[in-house]
Amino acid sequence: MTAQGAVQDKIIVLCERLEIAAFVDFYIKYLREQGEAVPQVRIINMQSLESLPLYIQRLQEAEGFANVRKIVLFADAGVKRRVTEHYLFKIKKYSFLQDFNYEVYLFPCKSAVGNWTPGFLEDLLLQTLKQETSECSNFYNLQNITREYLFSVNISRGKENRLVNRSRNFLYSYFAGTERFVGLRMSEAAAKGAFDLEYEGFKDLREFLTSLEK
Repeated sequence: MTAQGAVQDKIIVLCERLEIAAFVDFYIKYLREQGEAVPQVRIINMQSLESLPLYIQRLQEAEGFANVRKIVLFADAGVKRRVTEHYLFKIKKYSFLQDFNYEVYLFPCKSAVGNWTPGFLEDLLLQTLKQETSECSNFYNLQNITREYLFSVNISRGKENRLVNRSRNFLYSYFAGTERFVGLRMSEAAAKGAFDLEYEGFKDLREFLTSLEK
């Protein structure tokens, strides 16, 4: 999706990257199937967090923007959570978002004291990976094999080029050792039952999505 063209939806959901956009879309559908009331939204994949200023400008200039009542951003907190928060604070401060109904959700989740925790969407998903995903292999053996493989990959890449979102690489490598999940995106694997969607770690996300109309 793009932010170009007429805007008809009251709630716009901006996502940092495709995997976040696809998973948020999947999880909204899942919540509705569970009987939760989640309003209609328009999900836009920005492809990178650096594109946020461009997309909010496009939205503001789009036909029908007056219909929009809320803008929501889903992104990774990243390795340096405070840097991400500072970047988002500056964008909000120097744009129309300062006086708009605007909310941010950073993956993986919040800490016990209410702060966003460093990391990525896939860190949350990895915590919820079901044992039966290993199929005929032993769950822990397949995990260990995957870790050993990525350890070798990181050594080969060198200290300056190590994998950043390690849980993402882990999950894709782990799924490559299965028949049911090989080649699937995270949202597709979730739809096939790879993750425990009732896991406590999803509580914040569930509450956030079910309160979007507030």
